[in-house]
Amino acid sequence: MIKFKTNFLRKETICMFLVLIVLMLVSSATVYGADDVLKVRAINGSDITTMDPAYYLGDEELNIDLSFYSKLIRFKAGSSEWELDAAEEFEVSDDGKVIEFKLKEGIQFHHGYGELTTEDVKFSFERIADPDNDSPYHNEWATLEEVEIIDKYRGRIILSEPYAPLFTQTLPYNPGSIISKEAYQDRGDNFATNPVGSGPYYWENWDPGEKITLARFEDYHGELPDFRRIEIFPISEVRMAEIALDAGELNSTQISYDSFDIYNQRADINVEQVAVTSQVFLGFNMQEEPFTDKNVRKAIRYAVNVDEVIQGAYNNIAERANSSIVESVLGHWEDAPQYDPDLEKAREYLAKAGYEDGFKTELVVPVREPLPEVGQIIRQQLLAIGIDAKIQMTDSSYDYLSQSRSNMHIQDWGPTLDPDRWTKWWHSEHVGSWNFKNFTDPDYDRLVEEAVLELDQEKRHQLYVEQQKILDEEVSAVWISHGAHLQASQDHIKPVFFTQRSQYRYWEIVE
Repeated sequence: MIKFKTNFLRKETICMFLVLIVLMLVSSATVYGADDVLKVRAINGSDITTMDPAYYLGDEELNIDLSFYSKLIRFKAGSSEWELDAAEEFEVSDDGKVIEFKLKEGIQFHHGYGELTTEDVKFSFERIADPDNDSPYHNEWATLEEVEIIDKYRGRIILSEPYAPLFTQTLPYNPGSIISKEAYQDRGDNFATNPVGSGPYYWENWDPGEKITLARFEDYHGELPDFRRIEIFPISEVRMAEIALDAGELNSTQISYDSFDIYNQRADINVEQVAVTSQVFLGFNMQEEPFTDKNVRKAIRYAVNVDEVIQGAYNNIAERANSSIVESVLGHWEDAPQYDPDLEKAREYLAKAGYEDGFKTELVVPVREPLPEVGQIIRQQLLAIGIDAKIQMTDSSYDYLSQSRSNMHIQDWGPTLDPDRWTKWWHSEHVGSWNFKNFTDPDYDRLVEEAVLELDQEKRHQLYVEQQKILDEEVSAVWISHGAHLQASQDHIKPVFFTQRSQYRYWEIVE
C-alpha cells in the first residue's frame, strides 16, 4: 500500500514514486481495492484536526461530519432541500421561536453508546451555544434560550428570536450535529480524535497525515450506503493524487484544472465539474503597516489582474468574482464594481501612501492547488509597482494566520448556502480566529447581526449587499474567484456532492 504525506515531496522522492508507478503499469499489476471500498483523496488534500463538531477548521471535517453524525434535519442528496434525519416529526411555531421535534426511536450511537435521546440533543446544541466553550460556531445558536426536554424522544428548541439561517446553516451542518453525551463525558479530550456519532459510517482509525478510515455502521437507522469502508487520504499535491488514480491506488480524486481535458477524454474515468460555493481572495492584515493605509490596499487592487489569474491558475474554467457572495446565494451583489488593472492608478495610490518606491512584504499561500499558482501570478503582478511579496507556503493557513501577524494572504473557504457564513468572518468578534484581516467596522458588525434575525428575504438580501458595499469601500480584499471543483472517478463510482461538500453517504457503486 502506498502511503501519502501531506507535506511537499522532494524531487528525488517524486522520481522514485514515478518509477514505481511505471513498473506497476508495465507489469500490468495495477492493484484495485474491493469494489465496496472507496479510496478517495480528501477534499483540497487537507487532513483533519478534530472531529468535534464544535471546533472544525477544515473542509474534510465537514465532509466526514455529513456522513458520520445524525442531525434533526439533513440535506437531500445533491440538493439544497432538507429532509428529516434523526427527527420523525418537526414543527415550527408561527412566530419561528419554537421548534418542537420527536426523535425516531431506536437510533443507536456507534461503539455501543446506546440510544440517541433528547438528552443528547440538548447537550450537543447547548454546548456549542455556550460562549464559555469558545466554539467559533456559537453565534449560529445566537438566539437559543434552551432545548427543553419533554420526554426521552420529544423536545423543544426555544429561541429568544427567530434565527434566519437555522434551517440552511445551523441544523443541517455541524452546529446541528448530535453527539453522544455519554461518549463525550467518557472520552474527554480524546473525543476529538475518537468521536462517536450515529450516522451511516463510524470512526475506525485515523493515522495523521496518512489516512482516515470510516466503516459502514450496520445498525444505522436509515438506508445503508453502498460502500463498506471509506479510506480518505490527505494528499496535499493534486498531481500526486492523479498519479495514484492512474495507478488504481485511488478510486476518486479532485484533479487540477490543467488535467481536465485529459481525464475528460478517457473512457474509464468519469469527470464531474461540481458547482461550488466558495471564496478565493487576496486579503490584507488591516492592523499592520503598510496595510493600515487604504491607499496601499487600493494600489494593490489596481495592480492585480484577476482575469490573468483566472487564465493562468484556473485554465479559464472558474469565473472571476467581484464580491463576496456567489450568484446562487441570497445576498449576491449583482452590480458590484469590477476593478480592472490600471498600473498608473496603482502607482498613484502608492505615492499617496508614501511608498513611491514600493516595499517588501509577505504573502501567505496555502499549498492546495491552484493557490500556489494564484500566489505566484499575483506576486509577479505586484512587482510591476515595486511591491516585493515573499511567498510563505503553509499546510494550514488557519494555524499560520490566526497565530501570526502576516501582511497579505491568499485565502479560500467553502461557506454554506446561507449568506451568513459568506460575510460573518469579517465581524470583529472573529478577530484572532477566522477574521485574519483584523477588519473591524461597527456598521458592518451591526448589519451582520441584523441579517441573521431578518426573516423577510428581500430585506435580508439587501442587508448582505450593504455588508459587501462596506467591504468594497474599505478594500478589505481583492476578490479572485468562487472556484470550481473537478472530480475524476473510476467509471464504476458515482460521487455525490452538495456544492463542494462530499456527501459520502450517497456515493454509489455503478454496475
